[in-house]
Amino acid sequence: MKKIIALLLVITALFSLAACSKAEKRIYFDALDDNVKFSGVVFVTENGDTVYEKASGYEKSSTKDPITTDTLFCIGSVSKQIAAAAILTLKQDDKLSVDDHLSKYYPKYAYGDDITIRHLLDMRSGIKEFYDVEYIDDAFTELPTGKLRGVLTNDNTVEENRQKLEDWILEQPLEFSPDTDFDYCNSNYFLLARIVEKVSGMSYIDYVHKNIFEPLGMKHSGFIDEVEFKNVPHLAAPTVHPQTVYVGITMGLGDMISNARDMDLWLTSLRTHAILSEDSVDMMGTDYTPGDDVDYGFGVRVIGNGMFHSGSITTYQAMVYTDPDKELNIFAVTNDEPNACLSVSDIIWKLLDQIKVQETKP
Repeated sequence: MKKIIALLLVITALFSLAACSKAEKRIYFDALDDNVKFSGVVFVTENGDTVYEKASGYEKSSTKDPITTDTLFCIGSVSKQIAAAAILTLKQDDKLSVDDHLSKYYPKYAYGDDITIRHLLDMRSGIKEFYDVEYIDDAFTELPTGKLRGVLTNDNTVEENRQKLEDWILEQPLEFSPDTDFDYCNSNYFLLARIVEKVSGMSYIDYVHKNIFEPLGMKHSGFIDEVEFKNVPHLAAPTVHPQTVYVGITMGLGDMISNARDMDLWLTSLRTHAILSEDSVDMMGTDYTPGDDVDYGFGVRVIGNGMFHSGSITTYQAMVYTDPDKELNIFAVTNDEPNACLSVSDIIWKLLDQIKVQETKP
């Protein structure tokens, strides 16, 4: 993931240089083409125009079908901003408030009067994490914590796992008092997706399709739980298959499958307000952890005027960044993180030196 973040930061820094011409921006991209080999996609748009796209590798090693910018990938926790958006659309329709207490939706929950939807969104609830993260066979592997490993399995149905997980979360003591600290916790976003279902009367998957994907024309986006994972056409396969438990329990927190062009539609909607109002986008992009180095909003990390999030699941690593003011969107993803060669540290300084030279020319 550090390699992809390095790529993001370099591209972002480059576009932040107001004096850079299109030719100067090409310095970075030409070097990327020459020096970086990886399995995945990098897709950058500015002012609605595609300014860079790179796709390389194979969707599946067995077929040798090339990865393109239309290839699908699992995007892990990048999905969290979609869950946050689903909640905000319900807020816009006056069907809930982000300041609703969880007792409204879970009357028997011991901490229901202390925790609000806002605390779930900004990761300040104190609710216990249900995932442990390990690296097995060089793959990012998420397994339920403790005794849950024998309870949540891929042998269960989607709804069996979801109900067992919900019951477990609501039985756990808090890690800290709500709104006194930040803790990145997947349990928060699982509960948010469940609240979307309770309020809308629809499955989370159906709600997002109807209210986000379809209006934006995201025709190629979907969810792990609605497909037969190993047989999805044009899904770039993970290069290692560890025993990640995902049946039912990635809902809202890491369940999306998408591609570069669909994600660009989503990121663009944040500045055009096609789905979320200006007020909702402002809420999403506000840092609710002042004084910390976290800079977390609602399902996104806040970087200056931009919003960023990364995601990991098995050997997929993804990231998105958007700066609405600059009308800049970046999407990068790989299906082969253990072997990804996205580190550009050895060319960063050379590129920046070249840019400085360009800037000092009369």
